[in-house]
Amino acid sequence: MTGVLVLVTGPPAAGKTTLARPLADALGLPVIGKDLIKEALFDALGTGDRAWSRRLGVASYEVLYAIAGALPAAVLDANLGPEAGPRLRALDADLIEVFCRCPPDEVERRFAARAPMRHPGHVDHQVAPEMKAARPHGSEPLRLGGPILEVDTSRPVDVAEIAPWVGARLPAPEGPQAWPPGGGA
Repeated sequence: MTGVLVLVTGPPAAGKTTLARPLADALGLPVIGKDLIKEALFDALGTGDRAWSRRLGVASYEVLYAIAGALPAAVLDANLGPEAGPRLRALDADLIEVFCRCPPDEVERRFAARAPMRHPGHVDHQVAPEMKAARPHGSEPLRLGGPILEVDTSRPVDVAEIAPWVGARLPAPEGPQAWPPGGGA
């Protein structure tokens, strides 16, 4: 059976989580968030330096892919880069991408503003200089062959405008079950 994954992508602090959670609710789908997984690992295994944060980041992606492959449909909230393509294609799922586009100066401002509120394991104070020095991971859509909706997240986003676009691209379920589960949008 082919599943479906709605990928909410974009650079760090572009508004992925702010969009992914209400979008998942509107579609009646679970959301799998890379940062949620990573923070649970920090809580279980402890926080450390930047190398430790990166190590748990790699583990978080592995968990994300495993969960995504086990579900018939989900919204993925993650800062995915080009290396994610082969992993996502291997999941035998229709891929719908919602890309959060936000100007670099706004991403940088948001990143700095959210740092004190995020889990300390992210070591955002060490990551901020990296963001200024290089183009952040996830700065362009993945373009994995499925439909892509680019959303300007530099201002508030109306999920009620995005959910119908995504919902119209969800494959019809096999069997008598209505899509989405729970009869959402």
